[in-house]
Amino acid sequence: MGLNRKTIRLVTSGLLLLAAPALAQSPDPKALLHEAVNQLRGPAMVATYTLAVERPGRSKRYVLRVYTDGDRRALIQVIEPKREAGQAFLMLGEDIWIYNPRLGRVLRLPPSGRNDRFLGSDVSYADLSGRDLEDYYEVRLEPAAEADRLTLVLTPKPRAPTPWGRVVLQIEAATKLPRRIVYYDQRGQPVKEIEMRKVARIAEGRYLVTDTLVIDRVREGYRTVFEVSDWRIGTVPDRCFAPTALERGCER
Repeated sequence: MGLNRKTIRLVTSGLLLLAAPALAQSPDPKALLHEAVNQLRGPAMVATYTLAVERPGRSKRYVLRVYTDGDRRALIQVIEPKREAGQAFLMLGEDIWIYNPRLGRVLRLPPSGRNDRFLGSDVSYADLSGRDLEDYYEVRLEPAAEADRLTLVLTPKPRAPTPWGRVVLQIEAATKLPRRIVYYDQRGQPVKEIEMRKVARIAEGRYLVTDTLVIDRVREGYRTVFEVSDWRIGTVPDRCFAPTALERGCER
């Protein structure tokens, strides 16, 4: 027996009503990205970072003292090796300042230098400062390939100051914690990969990434590992983010 138009409208309306809860539950990609960046940056804290830069046949190790407000401000001091101790980096959103103790001068990093290698590692200044992933990219959510993972695909906004053609984030569905970030060039080739290997639970729903591996996908054997230890979570004084802290520090 055929269905008349009224019956078809009623059936269609019922199907839309059934589908509505599922559509309402679809996560907001921008909100997911915001939470992922929050988890990636961690809380306001003072911590020790160990940076191991690996190259074919050689490696170099740095010990850093890091002060961060968990958002857009950070002070990084080089403690070891002795030859390079005293260098400091102040990151205030898009502005990055560098102190060279040999010259006794504070230099401002130009915007074009944000993607330069930090201390010659595979980590860029942009990886360490601000919220570039939120500020410079449009984001969409890909269909889930795994039940416990979400995939965010980022493409640059018009005239965004970034060399990347695309960035792909894999995050845990439950915690919104980033687990892998892959950067692609303008031709769609993977250039850099960041893997968050270990995390520590610091509060309800909050985590700190404590072991990160950064791989150069273009040059074989180029890797950087940075580990976080001796962290002290809590508000960091504003004086730690003043230009005077580059030379003097902020705990004196």
